[in-house]
Order: sequence, then C-alpha cells, then structure tokens
Amino acid sequence: MCADAPGRQSPGIRRTTMSHLQNSQYGDSSNFNARLYLHYAFSGNTYPWPRWVFDRFRKDEYLTVLELGCGNGYLWRLNADRIPRGWNIALSDFSEGMLEAARSGIGNSIAGLSYEVIDAGTIPRDDGSLDMVIANHMLYHVPDRKKAFSEIRRVLGRDGVFYATTMRDGYMNEMRRIIRDFTAKPAAGERPNPIIKNFSIENGGAQLSGYFGRVTLELYENTLRVTQAGPFVDYAYSLQGMHGEKSVLEEHRRDEFLHFIEREIAERGTIHIPSDSGMFTCRQA
Repeated sequence: MCADAPGRQSPGIRRTTMSHLQNSQYGDSSNFNARLYLHYAFSGNTYPWPRWVFDRFRKDEYLTVLELGCGNGYLWRLNADRIPRGWNIALSDFSEGMLEAARSGIGNSIAGLSYEVIDAGTIPRDDGSLDMVIANHMLYHVPDRKKAFSEIRRVLGRDGVFYATTMRDGYMNEMRRIIRDFTAKPAAGERPNPIIKNFSIENGGAQLSGYFGRVTLELYENTLRVTQAGPFVDYAYSLQGMHGEKSVLEEHRRDEFLHFIEREIAERGTIHIPSDSGMFTCRQA
C-alpha cells in the first residue's frame, strides 16, 4: 500500500507530512481503493500484481512475517488460498482506518492474522525475530528510510528476507500529461514523481545496498489500457493533495474533467499508461 506506519513516531519523522498523509490520503481506504481499481480493471499484464508478488516470497512451512504499510490487505486477500498454514502473519499500517479496512476485507478467510499500528522506523520486535518483512509500494512515503532499513535489518533473522516493491520514476506520467492538458498547468508530480523518486526502481537498490549484503531486482512490466473515463477520473482525484500541495484538479470541475476524458477515449479508443513496478529482494548476506 502506499503508506508508512507511524503510530509511535520517532523524533526524526516529519510529523506534518505523515499527519497530512494520514488525514488526507489514508484516513480510510477510499483513495487507496480508487487507485487499486484502475490497475485491477485495466492492467495489460494478465499476471495479477498481488499474485506476482506472492509467488516471489519464500514458502517455508513455518515463518514469522510482518508487512509494513498493508493498506486494505489486498495482497493477502488475493492470496488467501495459498498461504502456508504455519505462517504467523502481522499486518501493520500507520492508519487505523486502513487497518480496519484490512480487518473487514479479510474477515475470517485467513486464520491467525494480527493487526497493528507500527512505525517503520521503530518496529516493536526483538532482534532477529522475523523471517520475512514486506513493504509493498510504501517506502517512498517513509521520511527516514535509513532508520527504517536499519530497523528492518535488526528484526530479521540471519536467513530472513526483506521484500520491497516500488515503481519507476516515470510511473503514471501519461496521466499527469493528460491532467496538464486539461488544466493548462503542471499536474502535481509531473516533474519526476516527487513521491516515487524518494524510493524508485532506479534508486532503490543503491539505498538498500547500504543495509543488506545481497539485493536483487525483478521487474514487473505493465501498461494500463484504460477504456472507461470514470475510473480514470477517480484515480486522478484520489491523488489530489497527496504531496501536501494545492490540488490541481478542483472538485467543482470534476464533471468537466470526466467529459474531457470521455472525449480522449472516444478519440484514442484506449488511453495507454505505462505503469511498470518491481521488487527488491534483500538478504543479510
């Protein structure tokens, strides 16, 4: 999910930034769900992202697992039938609203899950106590990633693995270009994405290599093929104010923007949006 995890924030974390994200983006799961739906409905890659990610996890029968920034729990919901019975899984997020969405969405479909508000920079686990830590599309939100990486390394056992996913610097740039065409002014994030560039496919490996002895990257190539205006508009509006900046798309122009996108689709047939992602697999040595 696109989220960090502060409940007990350390002095190094910029409270205003994380508080803004918690209140404007992740107080509940509505914005997150709008973004998930566009990828779910219009992905050109027929290998679903949650399955692709899960298939790269180690599959020992008994593992102690922590996910940071679990969002609405979609990674686990869509792999519920594949989880080994011996896994002890804790899902965490910085938002109680997102955790509640995960609880209600997963329900009783997965036995033995626990839910916890956790700050990625202060993980309440003993040294070497975890077999696997997962950060799925969230590290770019963490202000002090050095502290988070140090904590993740600390809590992982000798044979533990850290899985970190992210996107390319130019992720969803075609959407930003279309927003610019509509508003006649730069969309928030039209420059290399100001959030993604914090931790991207291009620079994530260099950040991780200072903390883990072995870091490998696998790419997930994808292009969204959008044929409906509504989900495109919902996604675009879900991003407004993401970066603590003034929203570029004004709410009173939502219907106007919808008609603009309908015309784009009528002219093109399909809006193609490159949306490559990737996973870093990190081991102690």
